[in-house]
Amino acid sequence: MISYKLARRSFLQSIGAAAGLHKLLRTTEAAAQGATSPARLLVVHHPVGTIRSGWLCQGSGTTFTFSEILKPFETAMLKGDMIIVDGINMDSTLGPGGGHEKGTVVMATGAPTKWTRTGQTETDDAMAAGPSIDQLLLSKSTKLQGTPFKSLQALCDDRIDHQEISCRCITYAVEQRPQPGIPGPGVTGASYENTPIRPTLRPLDLYGRVFGTMMPGGTADALARARAEKKSVLDFSLRELARVRTLAPAGQKSVIDAHESAIRDLERELDGQGNPVSCGLGSPPPDIGAVVDDGRDHPETVQVTQADDTLHKQIGEYHQAIIRAAFRCDMTRTATFQWSPGTNHIAFQGLHPDNPTGIYTHHPVSHQVNQADIGAAPASRNAHIQYLVNVDKWYSARMAEFLTTLRSTVDVYGNALLDNTVIPYLSEVSQATHEHNPMPLVLFGGKNLGLKGGQFLAFTGRPYADFLLTVAQAFGVSITDLQGQPLLDAPHTAALRGVLA
Repeated sequence: MISYKLARRSFLQSIGAAAGLHKLLRTTEAAAQGATSPARLLVVHHPVGTIRSGWLCQGSGTTFTFSEILKPFETAMLKGDMIIVDGINMDSTLGPGGGHEKGTVVMATGAPTKWTRTGQTETDDAMAAGPSIDQLLLSKSTKLQGTPFKSLQALCDDRIDHQEISCRCITYAVEQRPQPGIPGPGVTGASYENTPIRPTLRPLDLYGRVFGTMMPGGTADALARARAEKKSVLDFSLRELARVRTLAPAGQKSVIDAHESAIRDLERELDGQGNPVSCGLGSPPPDIGAVVDDGRDHPETVQVTQADDTLHKQIGEYHQAIIRAAFRCDMTRTATFQWSPGTNHIAFQGLHPDNPTGIYTHHPVSHQVNQADIGAAPASRNAHIQYLVNVDKWYSARMAEFLTTLRSTVDVYGNALLDNTVIPYLSEVSQATHEHNPMPLVLFGGKNLGLKGGQFLAFTGRPYADFLLTVAQAFGVSITDLQGQPLLDAPHTAALRGVLA
């Protein structure tokens, strides 16, 4: 009888570069050896900060009252899976760049900016002087390593005022490259940046990148045709799956079944066929995608005639479903998800109290208010402020829906995704008037990684780097491990007490 070692080698040679099938076999072997669910990191960005009077919770510790903006998480019974963090100061970390521009870069990296890009309409497009937290931890923590795809990046809409990279990217590589830039105050020498890793806009492209690897010898064109005909990538892998079942260690057939189920569930969601955990959408994804920025400068038009919120929600759900399935099958353990840039032109209908049927754009409306407007008590808010509160509530509701699916979805090892996934929920500014203190921050999930959910923790002026150091600690990465990293060039003290067990 042929040995397992020889049979395994023959199988891997036959499937070529089908990384998904390689991973499937490795997962069954790991499960047979007692492996448990891996740690995962998902960084989620929502734009334009918040309105503090609508975001701030009352009370402290485990005894607090949810705010208006965060109420959707209470309604979804997610209190035990979240830590709301207040009082974190990002001001002292900032360098050159515009409010949203440098805010997005520092939010992602924790490192002070040094330069802005040349050759653009505006001179405030900040460059990253350090890796983003997801890529930094991916390089430092073995808990996040060992998957076919190091990380995934998704963005739902990239339309902005001007053609800037900083607002449309929250992932930066550990590697640096030279880049023409304008020096900031007190900075001399040649400029550089950590290489931006640009996100994927079309959900079908993200799907093809990940799950096309389940097709031996498959190509992007073949995958697109298969999906257009409502065929599964698994239909091209049935013979190989049968061989994996014969090769898999005894008792691990259920792991293969779980992989197969995860991919078929995802495809049913994308096709709108419906199942208990699907997002219930009725449109297949082949050609769905946000309107791609046309490369021109755009005026900040407050009221428009075309609403984006329905399509925006669909694209977000497609991207989230693909990330969820990739986590479930352990195709990746690191991802970033961005709804839209801080300088976005997303238009929402029905959220402006002065005009219930009107369509208003998110970022341009934020430029119609001042600090006096934002500081008004809820009963005295003007209509633009209430619109911004309503948009923030809209994003909270979408996030709550996604978290609910993570809580109800088990990975191939039989554990809920949410319990092994740390999810920082971030924005690039604290409020619509471009402040960066105090930042609205929430951590979701991570119960099995030490996060102590069900808390509202208020700190007084703690530096933003301390928040990222707390996230790092959940993956076994300490300040000592980060010596020499640009993150530590920012003001920092230690991980936040009370967040982790």
